[in-house]
Amino acid sequence: MKRKLLFIFTVLSIGLSSCERDDICPENTPTTPRLVVQFFDINNPEIQKNINELVIQSVDTDNENFIEYDNVSEIILPLKTNQNSTQFLMTINANSENESDINTDELIFNYARRNVYINRACGYKVEFLDFQVTQIEESNEDLEWIKATAVQQPNIDNENETHLFIYH
Repeated sequence: MKRKLLFIFTVLSIGLSSCERDDICPENTPTTPRLVVQFFDINNPEIQKNINELVIQSVDTDNENFIEYDNVSEIILPLKTNQNSTQFLMTINANSENESDINTDELIFNYARRNVYINRACGYKVEFLDFQVTQIEESNEDLEWIKATAVQQPNIDNENETHLFIYH
């Protein structure tokens, strides 16, 4: 009887000790950060200014992939983790019935990428370094709704701070 109990105890001990713990990435673990953008009034640069009917579309994807915002002064955008640039079309008054109110500007975000190991459960995240912005200029500057941009944080490693100001 003792041998039977000892055998069962030994088998259970070996069985339980060979189990691997579950590696689940906690929700609060920082992962690849997104770009935080705030909008300001070009005539009063200290004052945030809301954007109405803003539609943002990646240039490299089909027309069905877009992000919509309305009446906001701050947005968060994903950057490509497999390339050193991301290009967006940013359209204001996108749902206006008057076509002359609809205005699209194009921005290119350039950066270097650094893969950072988080842990076994979460894997890697990408940090964006030397972040820069280029606006594709239109032939008539009066048609551009984005009047200026200012990089606030050249290294994007979290979403706790604003990385880019856009003046309109």
